[in-house]
Amino acid sequence: MKVLLGVDLGTTNVKVVAYTIEGEKVFEHGEEYPTHYPRHDWAEQDPRDWVKAFFLSALEVIRSVRRRRLEILGMCITSQREGVVPISKEGDVLARCIIWMDQRSLPESEEIARKLGSKAVYEKTGLRPSPTFTASKLLWLKKNVPRVYERAEVFLQPKEFLVYVLTGKQCSDPSLASRTMLFDIRKLEWDEGIAEALGLSIEKMPEVLPSTEIVGYVKDEVARKLELEKPIPVVNGGGDRPCEALGGGIVEKGVAGESTGTATNVMMSVDEPRLDLKGRFLCSGHVLQGKWLLEGGTSPTGAILRWFRDNIAIPEVEEAKKRRINPYDVINEIASRVPPGSEGLLLLPFFMGSKAPRWSPRLRGAFIGLTLGHGRAHIARSIMEGIAYLCREIIEAYESTGIRITEVRLLGGAAQSILWTRIKASVWRKRVLIVKEKSAAALGATILAGIGVGVFGGYRDAVQRMVKIEREIGPVEEWVKVYEGLYERYLHCCDMLEKIFQA
Repeated sequence: MKVLLGVDLGTTNVKVVAYTIEGEKVFEHGEEYPTHYPRHDWAEQDPRDWVKAFFLSALEVIRSVRRRRLEILGMCITSQREGVVPISKEGDVLARCIIWMDQRSLPESEEIARKLGSKAVYEKTGLRPSPTFTASKLLWLKKNVPRVYERAEVFLQPKEFLVYVLTGKQCSDPSLASRTMLFDIRKLEWDEGIAEALGLSIEKMPEVLPSTEIVGYVKDEVARKLELEKPIPVVNGGGDRPCEALGGGIVEKGVAGESTGTATNVMMSVDEPRLDLKGRFLCSGHVLQGKWLLEGGTSPTGAILRWFRDNIAIPEVEEAKKRRINPYDVINEIASRVPPGSEGLLLLPFFMGSKAPRWSPRLRGAFIGLTLGHGRAHIARSIMEGIAYLCREIIEAYESTGIRITEVRLLGGAAQSILWTRIKASVWRKRVLIVKEKSAAALGATILAGIGVGVFGGYRDAVQRMVKIEREIGPVEEWVKVYEGLYERYLHCCDMLEKIFQA
């Protein structure tokens, strides 16, 4: 039997997974690594920690595959996006990676907006000026650590760095290049005009190759370290979000995806770059040629439910310990006893400001309508409902551009809550499909590996064989009527709250 390896280099850990070419998981292993916070708004990781964690994880998987006498056909890597790894001419790492969540380059992002205009940046790159994106980080480096900027021959994102370590090849792909704010979203090439206007060198950016291209074979010393009988091909790969879309089968017209973990992203694959006149969502390159990815990434959402668990749901956590179950299972139980609408309690889920679709960083969260008759169960359900309303805003932003959405596929940890899924289906008035594979980004990378080595006839063949649906849930008609009125109230309250925090 033959297998493919998918590698997901995330924010907290790296995961290596072996799948058969029919999408059955053979074995997986993950290893964590630290994030360093030198200052309150800084976030860095040491690329050497990624490499160490990768080799530990890959060895476990490869040994398991070998014990089963399976053949590895190839490997592909996906990763967190936007981070900056400066590499010298000699191949040395010059500094820790400034990762996506780092906010130190806020002044530089504001400088980009002033110099180029936010609208012009959005129309050219599909992105809004933000410290998240690579160009802002590069400007910060050039101003504050010029020695590192000048010594760097190339700046690589996390996936690109790991590919370089394994193969010696320095390259990007459209899905990662398009998250730098230096990439033309229509031409799918580096934009020298933007780089020149910002005083950045486009020569320091890597070559852009298709995500499905074999960019090399693991080097001999790497093969020995991984206990491989022979070097295996490495397929280019791409960013975690488009790989997640691929691994969830979110690649055809009418199919949207929602992934809630710490934050939420509502995504869609489209056949051409599609922008919003109001700039409510972003447009990025895809790991599939001829496709682009629309993204509505929110501020923390799932983290609000975790905040509730850690600070308010103390009795539920204690009960879960006694019953030896997940605390979220108990939280779901109590929330399910509350009627739709949480008896007048409404959450505005902006605990850390608003990204998509409002892009209002000063906005803050609020519980509206709280009374002495409300308890922990009401708060729990109102959190689920408020996040569902937020997602509907993003879905409606997509549909306002002429897109028709017929189904939404759920990814991420929140998909395990059937109650929350029913709430979402009823708020969105859509049928909702729960994807079986929880490591959708790793599965997406595996699909790219299979396409690259010629196992699949194309992405449609791969998705049909590899992506499995666990369950389909439709709207609860009685809830739909309730949520229609409450959604309008939610929008009105958000508008009023936004005015308060802008004052």
